[in-house]
Amino acid sequence: MIPLLLVLLSALCPGSVYCFVQPSSRKKLQLPTRWKNNIVSTRAISPSSVATSTSTKEASTELLRLLIQKANEPKNGDGLSKQINPLVQTLISSKSSFNPTSCIDGPLFASIHFIGDTPLWEKIGSGAVRNVKGQKYNLDDNTFTNYAEIWGDNLCLKAVGEFSAIGPIQSAVDDNNPFNSITSLFSNKQSNILPTPYDYEARVTGASISLWNKFTLNLSIEGTGTVRVLYADENLRIFLSPTDTNVTNGAGDWESEGLVVVQVRVGLVYDDWVDKL
Repeated sequence: MIPLLLVLLSALCPGSVYCFVQPSSRKKLQLPTRWKNNIVSTRAISPSSVATSTSTKEASTELLRLLIQKANEPKNGDGLSKQINPLVQTLISSKSSFNPTSCIDGPLFASIHFIGDTPLWEKIGSGAVRNVKGQKYNLDDNTFTNYAEIWGDNLCLKAVGEFSAIGPIQSAVDDNNPFNSITSLFSNKQSNILPTPYDYEARVTGASISLWNKFTLNLSIEGTGTVRVLYADENLRIFLSPTDTNVTNGAGDWESEGLVVVQVRVGLVYDDWVDKL
């Protein structure tokens, strides 16, 4: 049993800085009610913290609706994915800036959708119960938690670590306008708003297995990975794994270079979620 759990836990090492979920929920949620109560309205947000383009806002809103639907209707996942993927690409192409305080820091974001080769850890978990998987970042101490349920919260895995900013991925400068790079650097230094794509380095420093919320087994798991933010707003975010996982202590890699994950603020998907992280 323990060797199996050790293998499962490797799913929480970075590069697996993304933990995904394809839950099977027995509870049918009333989406419109939750949206009214929980979704952060982009109209109330400073224009500089999210994309100001109407088309980008509309894409984000529609993507959020489809992701919530996919989370609660896993049997329709394939059909919904065909609608989700173009919207993901639209938001990535918008190269919208983001505020890490409101878009990265905060509660758990549940991983709902991915694009790329299916990671091995995506297959973890019983389809008989709802399994929540995702990530939580804390900017106060630059720590993160990767969380994955295997049999609901009766059997769950958790990895913790530290992250630090690497910086934006510089795009080619327009030779016809040499002031572009100067203007961009100046504007970024004047606020907490960050451009996309933007890289963070994540380093797992420890992990544990929880059984029935009573027994905890601490494990020695270490590894490093890069999290590339392609898009982020207060309700959803899109991450890319630009390189393979580098596991220095523990099991091997569980995901391939180029994997894209889409995460949603957990309260928008599961209104009964209790944060114990």
